[in-house]
Amino acid sequence: MLIHSTVTALGQGNEQSLEQYLQSRRDGISEAVCEFYECYGTATAWVGSQNQANLVALEMEMAKAPQLGLRSADYPHAWLAAQLRGNKPFTSAADSLATEIRITGIAMQFYRDLQYGNVEPAFGYKGLPVPFSWHKVAIRLATYVGRHQLTSLAADLTQRLPELKVIAQKIVYFQQVADAPGFVEKTVVRKVVSAENKELAQRLLQMGLLKSAEDDAAVKNAVRLSQREFGLLDDGIIRTTYLEALNMPLKKRLEQLVLSLNYYRWLAVLQERQEVIVVNIPAAWMRVYDYGTTTLEMKMVCGKPSTPTPTLTSTVDEVILYPYWHVPYKIATRELLPLIKMNRAFLDQGSYQVLNKAGKIVDPGTVNWKALGPSNFPYTLRQSTGCDNALGLIKLNFDNPYSVYLHDTPNKMAFLLGKRFLSHGCMRMEKPFELARDLLPVNHIAIDTLEEKGNIRNKVPVTVKADTPTPLVVWYNPAGTDTDGQLRYYEDVYGKMK
Repeated sequence: MLIHSTVTALGQGNEQSLEQYLQSRRDGISEAVCEFYECYGTATAWVGSQNQANLVALEMEMAKAPQLGLRSADYPHAWLAAQLRGNKPFTSAADSLATEIRITGIAMQFYRDLQYGNVEPAFGYKGLPVPFSWHKVAIRLATYVGRHQLTSLAADLTQRLPELKVIAQKIVYFQQVADAPGFVEKTVVRKVVSAENKELAQRLLQMGLLKSAEDDAAVKNAVRLSQREFGLLDDGIIRTTYLEALNMPLKKRLEQLVLSLNYYRWLAVLQERQEVIVVNIPAAWMRVYDYGTTTLEMKMVCGKPSTPTPTLTSTVDEVILYPYWHVPYKIATRELLPLIKMNRAFLDQGSYQVLNKAGKIVDPGTVNWKALGPSNFPYTLRQSTGCDNALGLIKLNFDNPYSVYLHDTPNKMAFLLGKRFLSHGCMRMEKPFELARDLLPVNHIAIDTLEEKGNIRNKVPVTVKADTPTPLVVWYNPAGTDTDGQLRYYEDVYGKMK
């Protein structure tokens, strides 16, 4: 039975009573709830027979929390269902209104999580404000409740990035598989690609990559599809790496997808009104988003597991043409110094300059290199511009405490590799000129001229301010989609997802 609002207690003063209730308990009611009623008005939204459709719709939507990548335990669904049954009559108008306010708080939290994600992506450095606004949630919720269209709100909140739809569909499928009567996790051991390999066929069915195991061709095609999904060579041959990926428990895959879905919810809000550059470290891939549309994407080279690329948010505000490479201290002392000690000509061959603490160029012949070491190195090594420069022709600056940046590279062959975790932490771009033009639409002639002239030895660096400083997100997201919009899982290269 529907929750009762004890009309006799509230009488004709229902709206006024709610307004008075909110005012009298302002300090104890969240700002989010107050925002809702400022948008909705002072009439009740959930209690009373006139609001039955709203309450029923909310209960139905919250029951879908797991399918939406949310945790049922975060919302008192059982309590809400009990209110629908009307097992506990209200004893006063205050009791009725307290229930009204609590339901609003539950609804606000549920739709807040649905819009922004129930977990913020993990960043080592946060240089961007969190893209969160209770006011936006309040407006959306009040609008849909007022129209009695609450069941349409969830769909409206999940159509802003293509990744959201793809990942959400797979979550629903996996939960259906896991909840099916008699479900047993299949583990594949045999490397035979055949319909006769029952464990393989069943596992591919569980992964949603095989509709029927009637013939060998269908199984082999499904193996290739799953290899692409795992980021492996899609040749249809089963190897140990493939079995490890295929046999990952469905629960673990669900955890990856749920985390990824909520990360993309966060991103979807961030890129609603501005272009955003996103580097996904385990994918070694960059995408530039503009209100749900991918405007540019490219392969990246990210940090080795021993020198990982840090997660961060910041703003790209400078484009450096013909950049110097100021060699980080650890690289200079641990990697280059031993080479210099063996052969001082290494400096000339690599176009390196030696700078003292005042930033002045020092003659390498005047330096006692044998006396130097990691704990005693009062110099900076700077690589001049030219064909050998490790940063190539373009460097993109953004504030961060790690001294990392986005840059070009003379080693283009690295982008042909499947696993591109080779750097000391900085991020090498496959298409630096395209991104630079995007950052300099007014001054793109500078990039056109740079590309035309190419490498010029000992050219003085030129700093150009970005026409529009652009948000940058460098995150560690376990799943996503490829250029064709197909689901992809990424290897946990840094061991962060264990």
